[in-house]
Amino acid sequence: MNSRKDQIEVSERRRRTIFLLKILVYVALLLISEYLGQLVEPYFPKIYRILSALEVVVAGNLIISLGRIVLIRFYLRKKRRTGLHGNFVLGINRIASILNVIVVLFSIMVLFDIQPLEFLSSITIVAAAIALLSKDYITNMINGLIIMFSDQLTLGDHIKVGDFKGKIQDITLLNVIIMNEDDDLVMIPNSLILSSHVVNHSRQNSKKISLEFEIKLTEKLNLDDMETTLKDYLKPYDRHITKNSFVFKAMAIQKDAVRVKVQLQLNNGERTTEKEIKRKINQKIIQLASEC
Repeated sequence: MNSRKDQIEVSERRRRTIFLLKILVYVALLLISEYLGQLVEPYFPKIYRILSALEVVVAGNLIISLGRIVLIRFYLRKKRRTGLHGNFVLGINRIASILNVIVVLFSIMVLFDIQPLEFLSSITIVAAAIALLSKDYITNMINGLIIMFSDQLTLGDHIKVGDFKGKIQDITLLNVIIMNEDDDLVMIPNSLILSSHVVNHSRQNSKKISLEFEIKLTEKLNLDDMETTLKDYLKPYDRHITKNSFVFKAMAIQKDAVRVKVQLQLNNGERTTEKEIKRKINQKIIQLASEC
C-alpha cells in the first residue's frame, strides 16, 4: 500500500512540474497575442483567432489540472493513515481527460468563429440521435466512473466475474481489464461488472481452492484411500492450508465415472502458493486416476 502511495506521490510531483511549465506557456501566449499579434495581423488576419483558440486550450487545461492536483492532494492527505485506493486517482484522471476533450472542442469553435450556444441549439436533434445510438457506451462510461470511485474493486485485486478470473490491470471508461492465469488480457464491460456476481478474492484473508474432476468407475476405485493419499501428499504445505479445511467428496455418480470435488482453504491469498498447490493436486489426481 505504501509503495502504491509513493508511486502516486512521485507521479503527482511530476505533474506539478508540468503544471508550472503550462503556466509559462500560457503567459508566453498572452505576450505573443498582445505584442506580436499586432505586427502579424496585417499579413495574417486570422492570427488572433488562432491565438485565442490556443489560449482557450491552455487556460482550460490549466484550470482542469489545478482542480485535479488539489483533489488528489486532499485525497492523499486524508488517506495518510487509512487504506489508499488507486481507483480514486484513476477516476479523477478519466474525468480530467473528458473535460480536456470538451475544452479542445470549444477551442475549435473559437477557431472557426462558431457561437457555442447557437451551435448546440442547431444540433439538438442530431445530438439526441447520437446519444440514443451511443446509449451503451454512455452507460459503460457511467458504470466505469462508479467502479473507479468505489472501494469495492481496485487495481491489483484478484476477482472472478462469471467464468473469468484474474488480476485487475486497468479500469477504463468502457472496460475492466484483467489478466487471467494464462497471462491473457481479458476486457470485461463495466456494465457486466456491476450487473454480475463478482468475487473479490483479494478482500479475503484466506483463499479457497476448489477443483472438480471425473474419475473412471472401476472395482479398484476407493475414494477413502484417495482422500488419505491426497492429504498425506499435501502435508509439506500444512502451514499454508487452514486446519480441517480439506474436503474430498463425490458430487455425482454416473454410469462409468464419478465426479469428485476437492476443496481446501489457504491461510493467505498468495498467488504463487495457490498455483503451486493446484498444480500438485492436479498431478497427484492424474497419478491416482491412472492407477485405478
